[in-house]
Amino acid sequence: MIKNTSSILLTLLCLFCVVSFSQDRDATKKPPLLAFDDLKKNDGIDGPFRIEGYVLDIYKCPPCPPGAMCKPCIPDNVVITDTAGPKDLSKINRLRIFADKPDQFERKKKYSFTVKLKQPFPAGQAITSVDLVSFEPVK
Repeated sequence: MIKNTSSILLTLLCLFCVVSFSQDRDATKKPPLLAFDDLKKNDGIDGPFRIEGYVLDIYKCPPCPPGAMCKPCIPDNVVITDTAGPKDLSKINRLRIFADKPDQFERKKKYSFTVKLKQPFPAGQAITSVDLVSFEPVK
């Protein structure tokens, strides 16, 4: 009886170690790095992903003066593109990234963004806006 109990406890301990190790490895796994073309075709993107791009525009909703009736703003955001110095703005790839502090970014600077979908986009529909999870400058 004691031998069976010891065997069961040893087996449970081994299983716990394997599960714990696999969770640690998953926690350090980065989301996939996508390109702007991947966002255009959207073959079923549903989780967080990374994307690199240049900040094209920074938008922060202006404060509404006391007593004034102001229109609602879109949330604070940055717009990024895959081109450092676009010549024709009508033909570039863009992605709007909603961020709490968009003024922490610099225009024309390249960043690596980890983002998540703001809402589900059906497969085949281009992804145009996401929420910021984290970022880092690209050197």
